[in-house]
Amino acid sequence: MMLKQYITSFLLFICFSFVFGQEVTQVIARKESFGIDQKNKIIIWNFKVTDSTKRAHKKYTQVLFSKLCQKTILTDSLSYKNSYLIQNNNEVYKLYISRLPIISISIDDTIKDIPKKAARFRYSSYKKIIDTLAGIELRGNLSLTFPKKSYDLEFWSDSTKKNPLRIKLPKLGTNDDWILDGLYNEPLRLRSFLSQKLWLSIHKSHYVNKEPKAKSGADLRFVELFLNSEYKGFYALSQQVDRDLLKLKRFENEVVKGELFKATSYEGAPAYKKLPQFNNLFPHWGGYQIKYPFIEYKAYWDNLYKFTDFVMNSNASDFNEKIAEYFNIPNAIDYFLLINLLRATDNLGKNVFVARYDQNTPYFNVPWDLDGVLGTIQDGKRIPTTDDILSNGLFDRLLNENPANYKTRVKNRWLELRNNQFNKDSLFKTIDQTYNRLEKNKIYERENLVWESNISYKDHLEYLKNWVIKRLIYLDTYFNSL
Repeated sequence: MMLKQYITSFLLFICFSFVFGQEVTQVIARKESFGIDQKNKIIIWNFKVTDSTKRAHKKYTQVLFSKLCQKTILTDSLSYKNSYLIQNNNEVYKLYISRLPIISISIDDTIKDIPKKAARFRYSSYKKIIDTLAGIELRGNLSLTFPKKSYDLEFWSDSTKKNPLRIKLPKLGTNDDWILDGLYNEPLRLRSFLSQKLWLSIHKSHYVNKEPKAKSGADLRFVELFLNSEYKGFYALSQQVDRDLLKLKRFENEVVKGELFKATSYEGAPAYKKLPQFNNLFPHWGGYQIKYPFIEYKAYWDNLYKFTDFVMNSNASDFNEKIAEYFNIPNAIDYFLLINLLRATDNLGKNVFVARYDQNTPYFNVPWDLDGVLGTIQDGKRIPTTDDILSNGLFDRLLNENPANYKTRVKNRWLELRNNQFNKDSLFKTIDQTYNRLEKNKIYERENLVWESNISYKDHLEYLKNWVIKRLIYLDTYFNSL
């Protein structure tokens, strides 16, 4: 091993000596723009590589990370698709240039499920550097058992009072609350990313004319994470679903306007199976957790209870006449179609938010945690089933009662989407673009350096595409028969 390192070091010295005296452009890497993992011998540098960059540089580019860590690279070979051997403190590291933002988190405490612990958060991309205090904790249920952890983040203005601090993150907007999803249970690390993007592309909030900045769900982007200077792989940095994201009306003068609830149970009210009595002293009811408004330890379940009671117990005439007053039908249609396209088995009684923009407006669904989808279940295992329809009490009743030609509207919307975002070629193009970005830019390669896997990415990509083809065939037959 020592002989190998000596030979590599000697070759690096010879290469550097050869270019010394040639035309060299020196680049001093900003300290926030790179991470050095001494354990895994990896350096990842966020740097914008373009043709104009290469034209502006001389024949060679010398990158300085520190006095003892620098690399001279043939400018024409600067690429996200290459890796480079580099010496750091007389040891050989592998250098990657990344187009993804780099997040570095430093913390003295052990990160636990709750409560959040104070940490230093640094974000670096081409155009933006953020350095702030943050609270961090583990997130998830099943994901708590994974070796690669996911995290909840909240930006703070101070470590004593822990007052929330709203910060704008590029391409994601302004908030104080964020998620770092490790994607560990996703064999290709792209299913939830693609699924969430797909929802945002097909559905807009029904009140968007009143609230132009309202989102129909959380947006996300890939980043690379260093935790206490150890590379943790690539993550999905995601918005939280909250009142601000959806632009729900504020609670004012003891009047409930906007509402937001998180569904957590298939055997309760979120699946429209049970209707227990509620108590506004508690933030949980029937399989829901209230997110807004929860003011001075008081919940407001009255309206959601009334809606759930209506879905479960109203007679056919009342249901057909009034369901559109209780629930936004275009949202119901789009959500039903998305969940069935993806075969998202964990998103009809759990992993969904039920929200309302204002008083006397209909409720609507917001998808969440779309990971066990497209031929996999929540732990990442393959499930090849393609020939069933997923539903719950609300969707069953809409199909059975058929208010205002609901089934025809579902069929027509399916046909519309099949000619656009749900078209096989469109789906495959998005899948391939994301996969190629991760594979060709060596993001999969460095992920495997820290989270070794025996999965064949190409094999799983083929499985995913074959599953999509079979699923579309089945769903075309089903929806055309409505």
